[in-house]
Amino acid sequence: MTGFSDADFDDGCVMDELQARSFFPYSGEDGDLFRKHGVAGWRVSVYGTYLVRIQKKGRNHWTTTEQWKVDPEDDLPREQIQEFATALDSLIEHGDLDQWGEL
Repeated sequence: MTGFSDADFDDGCVMDELQARSFFPYSGEDGDLFRKHGVAGWRVSVYGTYLVRIQKKGRNHWTTTEQWKVDPEDDLPREQIQEFATALDSLIEHGDLDQWGEL
C-alpha cells in the first residue's frame, strides 16, 4: 500500500503542489483535507479538480480565507493552481496569508 507521499501526481496539479510542500492528508468531512506540520491552525480542503480552499481555524469552525473554484465539470486552470501554490508558499513562510496579497 502506498501513501500520499509516495503517489505520483501530474506535474502542477493541486495534489502535486500539496505534496511538493509536504502537506499530508487527514480524515475529515469537508472534501479531502490536508495539513502541514509547522502551520498550525490552517488546512487545505480539496474537492476533486474543481475546488480548493485554504482555511483557518476559528473558534468553533473553519473559515475559508482563499478559494479557487470552477464549474464542477471543469478542472482548475493552470493559472489558478499557480496562484494557489504561491499562497501556500506565503502561508508556509509567514504562518498566515496576510502577506500573500503583497507578493
